[in-house]
Amino acid sequence: MSTDRLDQAIRDVLRGTTPDDPAAPVGIVDRIVRRRRRRNITRVTGAALGIAGVTVSAVLVTGGGTHQGTQPPASGTSTASKLLWRTTLPGGSADWRACTTASGTVYCQGARYDALAVNARTGKVVWKERGKSNDGSSAAALPGVRDGILFGYADHAPGTPSPGTDVVARDLTSHKVLWQHKVADDSRDDDSALLFDGGVLANTPTFKKVAALDDKTGRTLWTYAWKKADCGRMAIDGVPYLTCSPDSEKAPQTSTVVRLDPATGEARTVATVKGPTMYVGTDDRTVLLAGVPEGGDSFGDSGPVTLTRVDTRSGAVTRHRADGFPGGVVADGIVLGSTQREGVARTAADGRRLWARDLGLTLREDPRVSDVRELASDPAVDLEARVAYYLDPSGNLVGLDLDSGSVRWRGRVQLPKTEAKGGIRPELITYGHSLVGQVGDQLFRIEPRPAS
Repeated sequence: MSTDRLDQAIRDVLRGTTPDDPAAPVGIVDRIVRRRRRRNITRVTGAALGIAGVTVSAVLVTGGGTHQGTQPPASGTSTASKLLWRTTLPGGSADWRACTTASGTVYCQGARYDALAVNARTGKVVWKERGKSNDGSSAAALPGVRDGILFGYADHAPGTPSPGTDVVARDLTSHKVLWQHKVADDSRDDDSALLFDGGVLANTPTFKKVAALDDKTGRTLWTYAWKKADCGRMAIDGVPYLTCSPDSEKAPQTSTVVRLDPATGEARTVATVKGPTMYVGTDDRTVLLAGVPEGGDSFGDSGPVTLTRVDTRSGAVTRHRADGFPGGVVADGIVLGSTQREGVARTAADGRRLWARDLGLTLREDPRVSDVRELASDPAVDLEARVAYYLDPSGNLVGLDLDSGSVRWRGRVQLPKTEAKGGIRPELITYGHSLVGQVGDQLFRIEPRPAS
């Protein structure tokens, strides 16, 4: 089994395991897997579970339909919505995990298709590029679209036992590949490549090193390497940053936030904090880090944590005690997390819990493995309406008030019934005031109308 296949197997097992902590962060599975590649921070057992999808020939239903296995709408909860379209993507239900939106189009990448474009107004597939392998690896996230270029991934050596991964830039007019860049890490997630002002920050063919690449040519502008640490990547106001945590007990037990000059790659340490940390998100220009839970051995353990805020402008560091991981989606000073059943919100300022709400979604147990269930999507937030939306693998949706957690909307896109398989995490993206959802090979756009 290749490294990429092994990581995917571990992801599927972890995603089917209910965290003891009701505030375990969104995306913690991918972060644990990334760290597993470099050090053993968590102990995982169980069987690898595939990603289940859905088949075609379903009747489309939205609005006030009954949700099997869900809670009835609360008083004042709207069930009004408009399903704009639903499309079946080619290649099979297990192929698709990552989509992004730009310029009236939904772009997706799957295991058998390196790129696919769907008209966001009609839902029609307008073009697709098949990969060179029938057994490729799907992406967990796409870097995005900029200046007429789609940035994604492809197998470096398709058809071989260990195909590896390339970052790929594709012209959206001609659909031709402009350049490819090999990376060492096959996870194809948020840390593999990201856009910043002036280029693309990507992994390199060797670990513990990043390269800034020119958008149009793929030419290396500068590189930066480090030792004895695992480093996550993010862009704040177009500037690339690293959040680095010790990669072993033998490494210095400190974490750092590092700014990389967009033009030269010159590194400046913004702040150093004690102990290993995990990147949570950014609150405006402040980086949020969470420590290992008190009394725990790894980031996946339950218990109170220290939430550290690092102001990237001044370097000021503040610490706050939270009753659990604060989450992983930050919206207007609120950090949203979720478990299999609950949505949880905390303040980004101090980690104080604002609310916790049962999502009332249908998350089925895998009949083959006890206590392994499907998962809800990461929250998609409409800031103007101040609603956080979640989607389950059965097509049920819920919208929670961002400030109070009250249920303001419930909707449903009826999908064909399939056997539950643990590890499914649908994708949900805001598109204006509508939502684009992806479950397996089913892609849809729905316009919720939440109660005011």
